Amino acid sequence: MKNLLLFIIAVLFCSGVEAQDNKMQKEKMHDAKMAQMKEYLKMKDGKVMMMKEGKMMMMNKEMTLSNGTVVAPNGMMKMKNGQSMMMKNGEMMNMQGMMMKNYVKMKDGKMMMMKEGNMMMMDKEMKMSNGAMVSPNGMVKMKNGKTMMMKNGEKMDMDGMMMEKMEMKKDKK
Repeated sequence: MKNLLLFIIAVLFCSGVEAQDNKMQKEKMHDAKMAQMKEYLKMKDGKVMMMKEGKMMMMNKEMTLSNGTVVAPNGMMKMKNGQSMMMKNGEMMNMQGMMMKNYVKMKDGKMMMMKEGNMMMMDKEMKMSNGAMVSPNGMVKMKNGKTMMMKNGEKMDMDGMMMEKMEMKKDKK
């Protein structure tokens, strides 16, 4: 009986240590994700916010991005070709001047999710705004009941629409 009691105590102790280890591992993963945060601009409540060095701050003067786009603190953008447009609330743009969208993507057999500039692994099913359900294994079930399996490199926006692949064109010299 004494041995049984010692065995139960040992099992409970080991379970507690493992739970603490899992918690610490999750905290380390969260810290690593925070360290990976990129610099970007985000329109929030009529003002352009800038993520820089892991801190969100209000943009206080015009900024010229690497592709020549000039962004004003009120969200007005003027592209290199002279075209102007206004950022909408929630829209994000990287420092190269490319608009960033939230989306899901099949990468190396795993579903990944881009959210606010951070790529993370999908851990549960997600419902898109058109009613499509996307599983972590890449299975997509449409609202009409049809299913499809996402292929490596394919992306779907949060509206449930497949996104076109942007292929880099090689410079010919």
